Amino acid sequence: MIKTVLLIFFLIIVSFFSGRTLMLLSGVKKKSRTDFFSSFTAGSLVILCVCFVSHVMAVAGGSLLAREKKLDGIIMIALMTLGYLGFIVLTLINSKDKKEKKEKEKQSTEAVVFCVAAVLLSVITFIIVVSGSRLNTVGDETLETVVNFLGKGTMYTADPLTGLPYTEGLSGRVKILCLPGMYAVMSDAFATAPGLLVHHIMPGFWFMAGLFGMVSLSGVLFSDDEDRLFKRSTFVLFALVFVYASDLTAYAQGFGILSQMWTGNAIRIWVLIPFMMRLLFDKKYILAFLPVFCEAFICRTQYGIGFCAFIYAGFIIVSFILRRLKRNV
Repeated sequence: MIKTVLLIFFLIIVSFFSGRTLMLLSGVKKKSRTDFFSSFTAGSLVILCVCFVSHVMAVAGGSLLAREKKLDGIIMIALMTLGYLGFIVLTLINSKDKKEKKEKEKQSTEAVVFCVAAVLLSVITFIIVVSGSRLNTVGDETLETVVNFLGKGTMYTADPLTGLPYTEGLSGRVKILCLPGMYAVMSDAFATAPGLLVHHIMPGFWFMAGLFGMVSLSGVLFSDDEDRLFKRSTFVLFALVFVYASDLTAYAQGFGILSQMWTGNAIRIWVLIPFMMRLLFDKKYILAFLPVFCEAFICRTQYGIGFCAFIYAGFIIVSFILRRLKRNV
């Protein structure tokens, strides 16, 4: 129980400090501000990238789970140290260029009501995701794969449903999928039951990462608007309504946010795409490629791949066309 609590604190602390450093570093030249929401979401993607690197190295070295666990530990310790030091240095640099504080805008009654409604619905949705009341494991083998990794001590060497060794082996495309390995390492390192980790803790973590990404996106979209609180609250509120609407059918793009938030597909639609849009609107084009990279090693090809890349390319092309049109006007 104590180690499980430590796991939760570990996810929060590493996500914040590594993400904060990354966001501050990307905004040094523009001296742009960052917030807790974007920092946490960026940090969750940093954790994904770290786990991917250690996962690929472990697979290349014999697919031993102990090897990935060791590599994860080394890289995470280095990441925490560098993230904390970077956070201090970049915070000091940014503090030298202080801007005058704006007077607090008086909020309308509608803005307060919508803000409270958005917060309440967020809390309710978080409880639903963490409790597993909408749990749906149809067509998903993540938990079985994690249990198989822990039992065998190796990754992608045996069928997770039968436990028998693969006769023909697996393609490299399947072996680079790092979520099962990441969950198995966390379960082993923090002595947490695989079912609790996969179906409850990680869905809550990814849901909060996506929610914070939505809040951060709303801040970029309505940065200079009047009654910002009302518009941002409405945006988040409708995003959450979309979550419930998409849960009605398995054919909806958002299906799985309430019932399968541990899967790559749910992470893509709820975390990667909104956060990538936030970075693109903020003109952080290099950093916006991070979700494109993450999609490649968490989503299975048969469920569709390249959504982030398509949106990224489309945004860049449309932005270029609009800039050209403005110059010609």
